[in-house]
Amino acid sequence: MGQAVLVAAVFCMFGFGFYVANKADQLLNLMKESMKDESEEKQHSPKMLFLDTLSDEELLRKVHECKKEYKEAEIIIIDGRFLDVKKIFDHNTVA
Repeated sequence: MGQAVLVAAVFCMFGFGFYVANKADQLLNLMKESMKDESEEKQHSPKMLFLDTLSDEELLRKVHECKKEYKEAEIIIIDGRFLDVKKIFDHNTVA
């Protein structure tokens, strides 16, 4: 009788351990997917630099940082006198 209770207890412990491990695996997969989504968002988010606040050296450093951080980047320089900035982003021009 005592051995049957021991076998049942061990079986229950293994079942509970499997359940906990399965839930932990699901949680880790969810965290992994959310981190992947965040990195993709970061990769596609626009970054704007204003030239009037940066020196030439700082601007070059920022450009090199962007080249290291993002796989693909486009750099657009806009003259401050051009008022309709939305037109620039609506047109797909290649220089």
